[in-house]
Amino acid sequence: MRIALLGAGIIGRVVARDLAGWDRPEEVVVGDLDGERAAAVATETGFEARTVDVRDPESLDGFLAGADVVINSAQYEVNLPVMEGCLRAGAHYTDLGGLFHTTRKQLLLDDRFREAGLTAVLGLGSCPGIANVHAGDLGERLDRVRSVIIYNGATTDPSDTLKWPYSLWTIFDEITKPAMVFRDGEFVELEPLSEEELFPFKEPIGYRKAHLSLHSEVATIPLSLADKGIQACEFKIHFFGFSEGALRKLQFLASLGLASTEPRRVGDVDGVVPRRLMVELLEELNPEPPHHAGFKDIATVAEGEKEGRPVRMRLDTTAWPSERLGAAGGTIVVGVPPAIVARWMAGGTITERGVKPPETIVPPAPFYQEMARRGIQTSFTEETVLAG
Repeated sequence: MRIALLGAGIIGRVVARDLAGWDRPEEVVVGDLDGERAAAVATETGFEARTVDVRDPESLDGFLAGADVVINSAQYEVNLPVMEGCLRAGAHYTDLGGLFHTTRKQLLLDDRFREAGLTAVLGLGSCPGIANVHAGDLGERLDRVRSVIIYNGATTDPSDTLKWPYSLWTIFDEITKPAMVFRDGEFVELEPLSEEELFPFKEPIGYRKAHLSLHSEVATIPLSLADKGIQACEFKIHFFGFSEGALRKLQFLASLGLASTEPRRVGDVDGVVPRRLMVELLEELNPEPPHHAGFKDIATVAEGEKEGRPVRMRLDTTAWPSERLGAAGGTIVVGVPPAIVARWMAGGTITERGVKPPETIVPPAPFYQEMARRGIQTSFTEETVLAG
């Protein structure tokens, strides 16, 4: 079994540690555009390291040669070229999500992956990923599904640190791009960060504000549960893992145009990308890791009917920081799922072919059991209206 891990950043490090710590594959190669970063992760875990430029087909093909499965933990913008590389290499594929619009384009590769005898699982982190598995599970438990709403919450640092929990580039996309929701059987575009509500997350998070955000779950769950009559689906998150004060700072920077990806002329210099400059400046600040509990709760709530009665079901997956994985709960729930399912694809546990969202291909019970081995817990609650 040879697994190619693309991306050695915040999440890639955790994926590598999981691969090294449980049911270690025979071979793992870690690749990144930053060769030193890839080497650091590979040295820590005892894996192989490569420098790879995914936008260069020759470089990508060399990296993927001999791989049974590819875990793509790089920026979602490269999902499509990496999938093309997997088709050339004859390798299965999984990633962390495509921020709705890229995911929709990836689904169009279904026929080509099936014809090649390959499997691609799209969006297999926490959200998307765990939340999608929740949705598939809840869909099986209900006779009819009216709505699926996903809530993503975490304890946050009270000092308003700007230390980001995952790709800062992606967070700025979520801050600035319209959110997509599914309402009354149609996809609708809404303002980013709109429709705040208080949601009761598991303790120690408790009641926290959650707002809409552009996310991949909404791109696939309405399609997967169409036969159950689903009419609504949306994703809400508690400030992307920041405190409210920290998020408002980032919103202010974005309001000034500093999150723009359009090149500009600054003085005598052409081609300055405001977001790239801002992200590099924030990275140079190198803030200390946030001081908080590091607890994560992914809650998926489905409403529908069971045996003729209105029912509300909820699945929660929660995680505290892991000493073994060296990360907070919010990070390990992103890095663990692709490591689990990549093993299943490479080892033949998953045999269905084509491009699939997690809710249609990842078996919930074994998935929950594997996560529990890492200290990640999943719980289920159900409310039934008895009369009225």
